[in-house]
Amino acid sequence: MEANRKIVRKRKINRNNHTVWAESNKKGGYIIYAGVKGTDSVTIAGGANSYSTLDYNIRKAKNKFGLL
Repeated sequence: MEANRKIVRKRKINRNNHTVWAESNKKGGYIIYAGVKGTDSVTIAGGANSYSTLDYNIRKAKNKFGLL
């Protein structure tokens, strides 16, 4: 009788594809982006002049967009 059981597979529907990342600028410094990487839905979330402030500004951008 147990052979008649159906296996239920669940998929995670609300998968969060939004991320925050930084890319170096040609003039020096970094630009922080938020959105789906590799698509056109990208927002400039901020910037940083040095590597020491980059980590702090990325954490601020994640908090701003609710990704923490």
